[in-house]
Amino acid sequence: MRHAVFICCVDPEKDPVAGHVLNALKSGCDLVPAGAEIDGHPILEILGLRDSRIYVVATDDVVSNHYGRYASILNERFGQVDVIGVVNWHEGANAPNAIFTVQTTGDLATGTFSPVDPRIIRGLLLAIEDERVASGLHEFKTYLEATHWSGVMAGDLGHRLADLKPSVVDIEIGSSPADWANPLAARVLARSLLRTFDRMDEPIHSVLCIGGVHFEPSFTNAVLTPYGDPPIAASHVLPNHWLVSNGYDRESRFVDLRECVRSIRGGIQSIVFHDKLKSSYKGVARQLAEELGVPMLSHRKLRATLSHQVQDPKEITSQRALISD
Repeated sequence: MRHAVFICCVDPEKDPVAGHVLNALKSGCDLVPAGAEIDGHPILEILGLRDSRIYVVATDDVVSNHYGRYASILNERFGQVDVIGVVNWHEGANAPNAIFTVQTTGDLATGTFSPVDPRIIRGLLLAIEDERVASGLHEFKTYLEATHWSGVMAGDLGHRLADLKPSVVDIEIGSSPADWANPLAARVLARSLLRTFDRMDEPIHSVLCIGGVHFEPSFTNAVLTPYGDPPIAASHVLPNHWLVSNGYDRESRFVDLRECVRSIRGGIQSIVFHDKLKSSYKGVARQLAEELGVPMLSHRKLRATLSHQVQDPKEITSQRALISD
């Protein structure tokens, strides 16, 4: 049986989204106390699910900003769960409005990456998109967001990310006050959380995404648009701006790329790079692909290549011909 925990900070001054999603869950589900408390709030379990158990945890603070306080508590209570989802808000000076985001956690500066199951990331993205469309929320878009961790913005060092042992994923609504308070968006997200494990038994083609922008449409579309059989599942996304600012074209950072791949459950079957990635970073990505024995594919050529479903390892060499400098 699969297990998930979704955490919602219920102080609206600290998190303008999570409380709305929690209220939507309470309105649409049967939740019962699970026999323990965090911050004086009972841990709740959602009833009526098949083949999974989902818990909902209310907190007084945003977990990402207080790992020192919450990591040991969550490890003790939920150390063996498949995923901890931190429900919160997204904002930023240049961030798009009217979005849902699924974001894996990692810190490129220190090379620390939370473990991640690409099947769960794919399942969440597809569930959100399905619920968004079914709800008629056409002004919103669903995105796979670049890998990062907001704890560093709150003053923690990136290494602290490893204190919380299960996979940690941020699930957000952004990026304006009107979006955060949109009741239909909260219901869409709440309904999506219930479907986290719906696609876990489907075969996938797991990819590591390198380059592109913070909300790279091509990486999101690779998951949301059927490209073949098995479908693509993306997890960690290493965007161009953090690769450059953290010097990932240096040989010394290669160990961190290995660590990123090791954090992806089940490994990867391809590396997907953005065409505008500079040649020095493509070179490092190519080195990683060769070490792993997997193809490295341009985001522009991804659809055509995977539609042919080249699976034989003997054909990897011909696939590498697609790599361009």
